[in-house]
Amino acid sequence: MEYKFLTWGPFVFQTKFDKDTLKEIKNLCKKDKKESANHQLAGHIKEEYNIDKAKYMELIQPAVISYIEGSRMFYKHNIGETVEIKGAWVNFMKAGEFNPPHVHTDCHLSSVLYLDVPNLKKERDEYKGTHHGPGSIEFLYGDVRPLTNNHFHHVPEEGDFFMFPFNTRHYVSPFKSKGTRISVAANFIVHELK
Repeated sequence: MEYKFLTWGPFVFQTKFDKDTLKEIKNLCKKDKKESANHQLAGHIKEEYNIDKAKYMELIQPAVISYIEGSRMFYKHNIGETVEIKGAWVNFMKAGEFNPPHVHTDCHLSSVLYLDVPNLKKERDEYKGTHHGPGSIEFLYGDVRPLTNNHFHHVPEEGDFFMFPFNTRHYVSPFKSKGTRISVAANFIVHELK
């Protein structure tokens, strides 16, 4: 029997960056108190800092181009031609910190790139709850209804990159283990958005 799946919901794009590119991006991520981003973000994370958005955009440009190409196939039309970065910041997330369910504002697209992830295997193995466990990111869409998949979760690894529409609700679960999870988030404007 032949069958197909219908394309539904937001286009959430995933790829992985190589170690050389990650090293260059890590060089942009400084703990500079003058660049604190906490006042503009939803996260319960002590150390969040703005980074050089132009240099970051230059390094992630291949993924942004791939997102636009993939969105053409997903939506069956061109969402726009030019993508401009609006802002980028680094999160140094430690034990007990988290990002509550939120969306991004004043933009069209958002992204997250994982530069470093602590080893949470033991903590995840010991986790007994019904959720997806410590350290995961979860994307939400629509209401919780029977026979409907309204979420996607992922346990991030170094180099994982996600790009998605600004209004895709998402959150990051806390963890208890030692270590720092370093991620870079960014927002984008699509010119000639259709």
